[in-house]
Amino acid sequence: MLKRSLNQAFDQYVTDRVDTILSIAGITDGKYSKTVKEAHTVLEQLLKMAKGLEAQHPELLRMVMDFEAATAVEAGFAAEIAYKEGLRDISYIRQEFMSFLQKSPCQ
Repeated sequence: MLKRSLNQAFDQYVTDRVDTILSIAGITDGKYSKTVKEAHTVLEQLLKMAKGLEAQHPELLRMVMDFEAATAVEAGFAAEIAYKEGLRDISYIRQEFMSFLQKSPCQ
């Protein structure tokens, strides 16, 4: 029970932290901000087209909306996975660095 609670708390922390990082990146990182804007523009164009073709292809609008939702979820999972791997890397790098320092001759 404790392990499950800790895992849930950690997962929530990662989710919150990734949201914060991406929010800040949207303001401070020009490439990321530009990419987000471009993706939003393309999505708006797709939605406009799908609405225009709704009579001929009623399923198209739903497909575009489903695709947008799926890509948003995928991007969120990718960010969370990268963040968690980064945390694991920190521990590994620290261990390797400490091992290196212990083996190095004093200067």
